Amino acid sequence: MGLTQNQQIFELLKKSSRTLILFRKNFSGDAVSSALALFLILKKMNKKADIICENFNIPQSYAFLPYIKEVKSNLGGLKKFIINLNLSDTKLKDFSYDIRGNNLNIYLTPEGGSLAEKNISFKSGNFKYDLIITLDTDDLESLGELYEKNTEFFFNTPMINIDSNPENEQYGQINLVELTKTSTAEIIFNLIEGYDINLMDQEIATCLLTGMISKTKSFRTHNITPRTLNIASQLILNGAERDLIIQNLYRTKSINTLKLWGKVLTRLKLDPQYKIAWSYLQQKDFLELNVQNPNLSEVIEELITSAPEAEIIVLFYENKHNSISGVIYTSKNYDSLYLIKNYEPFGSKTLAEFEVNKSELVEALREVIENIKNSIK
Repeated sequence: MGLTQNQQIFELLKKSSRTLILFRKNFSGDAVSSALALFLILKKMNKKADIICENFNIPQSYAFLPYIKEVKSNLGGLKKFIINLNLSDTKLKDFSYDIRGNNLNIYLTPEGGSLAEKNISFKSGNFKYDLIITLDTDDLESLGELYEKNTEFFFNTPMINIDSNPENEQYGQINLVELTKTSTAEIIFNLIEGYDINLMDQEIATCLLTGMISKTKSFRTHNITPRTLNIASQLILNGAERDLIIQNLYRTKSINTLKLWGKVLTRLKLDPQYKIAWSYLQQKDFLELNVQNPNLSEVIEELITSAPEAEIIVLFYENKHNSISGVIYTSKNYDSLYLIKNYEPFGSKTLAEFEVNKSELVEALREVIENIKNSIK
């Protein structure tokens, strides 16, 4: 009898010498929490792993999670370049190097005689990682430059794709995409339970419960099942710090941040025919409330809750480059990247960012909303 999908995943994890855990640039709380849970599982299995997300900065709401400082923002040292020198004819007396401009000069001094060019060879080493795991990531393009600049690595390395999103493109060699699950964290729990529940500890349980609470908006989404609630209770029994999670996700917003959300909700517009909702923020809003680097994904989540009838939600804001930026969220019926294709978007099919080369907010807003409507027709 062949191995089940879950068994195949753990066989790959056991055989891997170093695993790379990735999630999309426009990451969710579910993604970062699940990545940390998986990192801790591999740590308990005495396996080496790294977590990388392009340009990652620790969100204040998730700073409490264990090992979150282990998440790196770039993929460096992926492959070594090897210079081989055959020393059978002569021994090496001295070695040095220097960098001049864009050139690396290597100086080799033999003990006697000279070194022949025929004894020098070059080759590329193996990739640093022999297994890739992506979490809560619809497609490889949403990984940003991590994928775009390393396509050879992605093409030649086994990949496990774990997600609960129906828009997932099934790009892995193993695709654990379970649409009936509320979150990637719930899928990771099932993986552990099916393999060895003794791997579970307080830190892993806290990460998984954080992912579930974040993705389900504290168990308020429509896809909650009795199984979901049962898993949450098991995680709490395993020591998941529910009060700490709630405190950080929902009770640490400053008054000024809440006021900023208030401005967004006050300006919220809805077109019921096209099921589009949109709002905006001005640069003076950020200055007046002294809010720097706001987490706009959280604002989008608040808009999703406030406008449940909308299938497309757009948040516009004035940036510091004399142009207008935006974030667009779409339900499973639409593709965010397609709807704003004229503005060189980046992100995933459900959540993407874009920039409009206009300085007037109202003008940019009208143009983008009109383009979205034309794309729907």
